Amino acid sequence: MSFSLFFLKYFHINNIEFNYDLEFKNNLNDNFWKQNAPLIDYCETLGVNIPHYCYHKNLSISGNCRMCLVELENSPKPIVSCAMNAKSCLANGAIYTNSSLVKKARENVLEFLLLNHPLDCPICDQGGECDLQDQSLFFGLTKKRFYSFKRVVLDKNLGPIVKTVMTRCIHCTRCVRFAAEIAGVEDIGMFGRGLQSEIGTYVEKIFKSELSGNVIDLCPVGALTSKPYPFVNRSWELKNVASIDFSDSFGTPILLFIKNNSIIKVLPGYDKNNNKTNWISDKTRFSFDGLFSPEKIICSVLDDNANKSVINLSWQKIFKELFCTLYFQNQLLKHFYQPHQITICLTKTISLEVLNLLNVLTHKYSFFKLRQSEAQNLNIDLENNYLLSSDLNSSKILTSNTCLLIGINPRYEGSRLNLELRSRYLKGNFNIIQMGSLLNLTFANTNITSNLKTLKSLTEGNSLFCQEFSNSLNPVLISNLELFKRQDSFCLTNMLNSLLKYISVFSQSKSKSQLNILSATVNDVGFLNFNNFKTIDKKDFENSTGIYFINNSFSTPNIKKLLSLKLLNYFHDYKHKNKILITQSSHLDTKLITKLRKNFNLNNHLQLPNTVLFETSGTYINTEGNINKMSKIIAPLGQVKNDWQIIRKILSYSKKMLYITDSLKNSKVVYNSNTVSHFKNYIGFQYYAVSNLNSLAFKFFEKINKCHLNFDTFKSKRKKYYNSQLRFWLNDFYVDSKDFNTKYSSTMIQCSKISRLNSTNFKL
Repeated sequence: MSFSLFFLKYFHINNIEFNYDLEFKNNLNDNFWKQNAPLIDYCETLGVNIPHYCYHKNLSISGNCRMCLVELENSPKPIVSCAMNAKSCLANGAIYTNSSLVKKARENVLEFLLLNHPLDCPICDQGGECDLQDQSLFFGLTKKRFYSFKRVVLDKNLGPIVKTVMTRCIHCTRCVRFAAEIAGVEDIGMFGRGLQSEIGTYVEKIFKSELSGNVIDLCPVGALTSKPYPFVNRSWELKNVASIDFSDSFGTPILLFIKNNSIIKVLPGYDKNNNKTNWISDKTRFSFDGLFSPEKIICSVLDDNANKSVINLSWQKIFKELFCTLYFQNQLLKHFYQPHQITICLTKTISLEVLNLLNVLTHKYSFFKLRQSEAQNLNIDLENNYLLSSDLNSSKILTSNTCLLIGINPRYEGSRLNLELRSRYLKGNFNIIQMGSLLNLTFANTNITSNLKTLKSLTEGNSLFCQEFSNSLNPVLISNLELFKRQDSFCLTNMLNSLLKYISVFSQSKSKSQLNILSATVNDVGFLNFNNFKTIDKKDFENSTGIYFINNSFSTPNIKKLLSLKLLNYFHDYKHKNKILITQSSHLDTKLITKLRKNFNLNNHLQLPNTVLFETSGTYINTEGNINKMSKIIAPLGQVKNDWQIIRKILSYSKKMLYITDSLKNSKVVYNSNTVSHFKNYIGFQYYAVSNLNSLAFKFFEKINKCHLNFDTFKSKRKKYYNSQLRFWLNDFYVDSKDFNTKYSSTMIQCSKISRLNSTNFKL
């Protein structure tokens, strides 16, 4: 043992000794990344920072800035640390990152970079965050030797997101590599040679990508900046607060930069569940201006249909008006008279705290009925039926070679999912099969159908693509929650379950496959965890004395359908009823409200202004089942209150609900999200135990029955499926969304107009 110590290998970084065998030759999983790590990345983990411009850990190696030069022992010249492998480089001896040779090389590189760079620092939006500015201060020269003319490059029009000042460009090619490797849109490139080299779009066109705003963060200088908000504030004047993204169902961590109670800009935050770079979409980055649009309501309004007057009321008068209605209904209930119900229509964007309070309310009073605005025909007995597996972002997709997309557009519905699929596709041996209309998903895919007929033949074993699944390894099935709003969703569920059984028998799967469901909003899973509420229909409008909409958009297909049917006199008309319409939202569509009030004989309309997403705190469960908590960030303006305050104040009149307003007992009604985690762990344990037993029992019948027909249990009647097209719910990425704010964003509206000009409205 002592004899082997003489053969230990060591290396030195800035005269600090390290054991080579311990660092690179052990086979531990924690140190496996060091085998192929570049030298600059390895030195950073040891606390040795090497300045650089072109290097990025999620992009390919470029090596054209030459700022990361280090001195290698016995080497005649400095080496480029970003292009050298740490394991092979350090095997030869020692490196130095602060020697006189390295300092002189950095000074020369910075001198060349500053030859044609303009003196725009006082007016540049990148000031205070510029890598060139910081590194020139620490590593550059105090003199200049170049007094000739400076090169001038014309600015490029990349669209309404990115502002270009190409004279500042240092040709690091980060934006070029991001467009080609991450975004999958090769619209940006570098052309020309020598002094005439520049970065552009070859022909005059916009950078059409849902991830185009990330080049603003990637650019180390002020060549690419934010076009919607130029010359607004400096970085040291802003306060940054961590929050979550509401534009999709992942709840991606973001950083909000705030000044004077308003959001100035949004940057990606740190995702503790994912060590990769957090790329955010343009909707996440620039749609926040819709929260402060002129259409936002800041005062309560009572629209009296009988007197034909519009009155601005205080909250005291509003609650008095509501108390009279609720008191009358309660007295009818006490005298054993069946009152007409008060329908509360919800959307899945509300927090779990508000949903929990409404759930308590319906258990206390039977005349309150909770309804959802859109139909959802889905089995919610187990959470696994409507979740996107968290393993899909890590181990599951890496071990798979086949993916089936059913009626989903991951590029626009979940850009994070699309990035994972593209990353796996670039590694090779990954076949993507897509059902639905033809799509450009930034990677190659095979479209096999646009309806359910092919899916039915696939589950019955009559399709040519059955061979594809029989040769597949751990195939991945991905769909979205909007697909289960079809009337034949139960038949669709049976077909998908049959397909999963087929895959578990015939494919080379090492684990049991499951259907991954991508949600549309940030709290779809949390909403379904509570209950699968009934959908509002014409009977609710006929039998309700009051309709209470919370965060509803009247442009939803179901409500628009009810309005159209009323215009055709499809409903019974009860003129003796004095109905009241209550809308609780941050924005109001006056035309639709007027149409709704006239068609359903409403007595008056009461508009309650509530807070937007970042003006209130709440708990949400994203599509992967992770709990996201958000705190209040900015203060609301005017008479705006959050949903919790409004509903709690309405209920304070009741003796049964006095504990809600009691400050000493208020903790009883605070939603405890930890109970959700404990319940999920318990149900998960129960489910996987039964699931393994079922799969084991299924293997016994493998030789007897290999074909699983689409029958319901207990030989019930076979349900019909509709051979209609699988449509995507998100037609326009920029303005189509489930939240209230995106369609009011001026930046997103401008992006939508330009996107429509450069595309056709033809769909398969």
